[in-house]
Amino acid sequence: MSSWGNNDNAANAPYWAVNTIINHNAPSVSAPTAANVALLYGNTQFEAYTQDTTVGLFMVDAAETTSGGDNVTDVSLSNQGRGYVEAPSVTFSGGGGSSAAATATVAGGEVTNITITNVGSGYTSDPTVVLQVPVLTVPTGQVVAANDTIMYTGHGQANGAAVVFNWNGSANIGGLLNGTTYYVAPQNGNKFSLSTTAANAANNIVIDLTTTGGSGQYFTIVDAAGATGISSRGLSQSAGGAEHATHIGWNLKTVGAGGRAGRVQYETLVAISEVKGDGSDDITLPDA
Repeated sequence: MSSWGNNDNAANAPYWAVNTIINHNAPSVSAPTAANVALLYGNTQFEAYTQDTTVGLFMVDAAETTSGGDNVTDVSLSNQGRGYVEAPSVTFSGGGGSSAAATATVAGGEVTNITITNVGSGYTSDPTVVLQVPVLTVPTGQVVAANDTIMYTGHGQANGAAVVFNWNGSANIGGLLNGTTYYVAPQNGNKFSLSTTAANAANNIVIDLTTTGGSGQYFTIVDAAGATGISSRGLSQSAGGAEHATHIGWNLKTVGAGGRAGRVQYETLVAISEVKGDGSDDITLPDA
């Protein structure tokens, strides 16, 4: 048998999970950690349960069933990209609203999750999601002109990898030109130099760097691919009623990704006539 409990709001998803399991062949086991509860019911990682879906179990109250239609509550990944070393910026355009914001998580060179940090307001249609392409951001303090090297922990670039320098409207690194392709000559996994050709990089014939450049400069990784995502708004998306079939009570939320990106479904598991209190779920389930 199982006893149910362990309510955890930390991941913006109040859900309940098994905290004690008793069987005939083993003694009782202790409650799982919050992280393990998330793996069971609240995981928002790409393809956590079945291909192209993530799920969460939410208690939906009366206000939440009729709200959120002008808010951005989800971004699902249609393509995870490749070659990411640092998390890309996430911005929104169009849709008639403003102020929606999100952050990305990267692992193994791919974008694994998009987390909404501000639902925004006034959206009449789903806005376009813009994820930054894979880059290496290089503050001036990481450019060591005296050694013609750029310090970057875990840069992940192979010898001869092509990168394009972007000065970001500030100043060129001495020896480099904005918008020009260069080739990486790694000195080790945490620093690299640059060459004018892949052949020069292979022979460690590197460019003489004379200044450290300016703020905001970065290198675009040529042999990489940007991730793509699709946004979704909250429950009530029309004056005639909620687009999603929900009822007050426990609802299972399924968010598609990959070929199912942008498809958000709710299934009412336990209908309740009234819910009192509001969990820490206002990103997924706005109250107004």
